[in-house]
Amino acid sequence: MHVLWFTARSFRDLCSTTQRALMRGLLDHGLSLTLVNGDLEAPFEHAMFEHVALPIKARRGFQAKTLARSMLSWISHSVDNTARVAVVEWRVATWVAPELERRGIPWLLMDRSPPADRGLFARLQWSSWRKAWKLAKNHNRPGSVVSSAHAEFVSIKTGHAQSVVLEAGVDLARFKPAAKHERLTMVYHGRLDRHRGVLAAVMLTHKAVQAGLDVRTMFIGEGDAEAQLRAYSEAHEYIVFHPKTTREEVAELLGSCHVGLLPMPANKVWALASPLKRGEYLAAGLCVFGIDHEGHRLVEKGVPWMKLVAQHDFLEEGVAYLREVINQHEAWGRDARAHAEEHLDWQASVDALHEALHGLMRDA
Repeated sequence: MHVLWFTARSFRDLCSTTQRALMRGLLDHGLSLTLVNGDLEAPFEHAMFEHVALPIKARRGFQAKTLARSMLSWISHSVDNTARVAVVEWRVATWVAPELERRGIPWLLMDRSPPADRGLFARLQWSSWRKAWKLAKNHNRPGSVVSSAHAEFVSIKTGHAQSVVLEAGVDLARFKPAAKHERLTMVYHGRLDRHRGVLAAVMLTHKAVQAGLDVRTMFIGEGDAEAQLRAYSEAHEYIVFHPKTTREEVAELLGSCHVGLLPMPANKVWALASPLKRGEYLAAGLCVFGIDHEGHRLVEKGVPWMKLVAQHDFLEEGVAYLREVINQHEAWGRDARAHAEEHLDWQASVDALHEALHGLMRDA
């Protein structure tokens, strides 16, 4: 069986970790695969892997549509329907999925996150998101989601009820404990956007230092709060900023820290998520502190190495938790790593996707 994988996600983006892991798992299962996206280079090498590069130039808000039109042109010139099945990300599904239906190629809708932008771009994205799920429903095609809460949200908003839950895992070989800094170090990595709560993490650091704790916080990534974080790092030695970097360096930086932060607020987008960074923190042997909502919680409850609190208690409870971590981080970090090894490998999600794709071929 050959899988066509259509996505607007760039594999240079750290947020592509999930799709990269799922693709690698399918290849390891013996499937062949063609990735179609806007990157100039393939993300990794594999004997059964092919990359179709469709670089485009378009204004923000029109990039997915422009890329999807290039995908349609490629499909019309290069694709037959022999033993093929497709994975289609929701950003391009509105344009790509009808052409796959016309050719009789079964497809699965990939939704790793509902729209996270704000303002006009969010309204445009939500429209595309709803149309993609309605297409999947109308053509009786399955979709993939990241959590049971995400599946319920999709069902309520679109009526689609054939969701496969593919929870976020972690690369245990890459993210692992390392020699820790002598100073207690918190870390946040990923998109450094204000609406993700990153400035609350700065306030927590200020509060902890004012309370007499010898701590600092490391921010890794890029986003609309980047300039402000750079300025904080220049003004305060306990704020450390690292620009967007490679996955390998991110893993090394995380391994040297003590506490991973999940400051994303309890709004619609983050409550539906299955955050990659949570698993990466645990695999790196970090305790975790964050906002309490469905998207951050683990099935296992009451563990000391992970504490989630109400948003209005983030600062006060955070300082209190850091006092505990100072004396317990070695033991708690070992337990966090053990949890990751037992529960957060990618294999379960890879197997679920593999079965869903085979089901599509059987029913075709």
